[in-house]
Amino acid sequence: MKCVATAIIRSNQKVADGIFLASLEAPEIAGQCLPGQFINIYFPETTKIFPRPFSIAGASDSRIKLLYKVIGSQTTLMSGWSAGQKIKILGPLGNIFDIQEQHYRDFILLGGGVGAAPLMFLRDELVKKGIKPYFFIGAKTKAELPVVEDSASHLILTTDDGSVGLKGNVVEHFLRMAENYKTPTQVSVCGPDMMMKVLKDISLPQNMDVFVSLEKTMACGLGLCQGCVVETTSGKYNGHYALVCKDGPVFNIKDVKFND
Repeated sequence: MKCVATAIIRSNQKVADGIFLASLEAPEIAGQCLPGQFINIYFPETTKIFPRPFSIAGASDSRIKLLYKVIGSQTTLMSGWSAGQKIKILGPLGNIFDIQEQHYRDFILLGGGVGAAPLMFLRDELVKKGIKPYFFIGAKTKAELPVVEDSASHLILTTDDGSVGLKGNVVEHFLRMAENYKTPTQVSVCGPDMMMKVLKDISLPQNMDVFVSLEKTMACGLGLCQGCVVETTSGKYNGHYALVCKDGPVFNIKDVKFND
């Protein structure tokens, strides 16, 4: 059950160019978190009325991990967090990546930049079930890769400039690998909309089901403000429109319409 809690910053480390990994102690929320969900963080230091959502990159009984990139005033404030500092959060929010190990034989995770955050949490849960997934992570350069080592998964790194891992776009390398998959496979994706649009527009093998975690600007995070609407192709949502914070952020890629 979602709740508002005071979280204590336990660590906040820079792990790549402009990218940080923070650990928050919040036992009231952490023990409830599942892969795909997010929390809202409140920023009383700013004039912003609404909190900001952040995907959960990992959770234990008492702590929550966040992987974030500094791109504005609020994330700049976060980069200055120090151990012992207290913040106000709300969570867990949103739906989850549904792990159906009885249905799928193989699991592939596909992350673009800090889109790897919810997939890191999903990887942890898969490993607990004895599953070692393939984890694709792409970035422009080595300096922007949030993860460079990962013994818990079959890690495939890609960079646009070839500074580490495979040179080129992460989706292109995933597609080359996808051609070899014949077993029922669950593909979980998080990254820029354009990355997901490419996946939506191509013909993937019939044995693959693709689930995407959408990144949208949210205000309340509870479905009240109607500010994170996404157009869908499925009649199961009200009027073919869904709310990312309430109906998502995880959707079957077949149900989502991506704009050009």
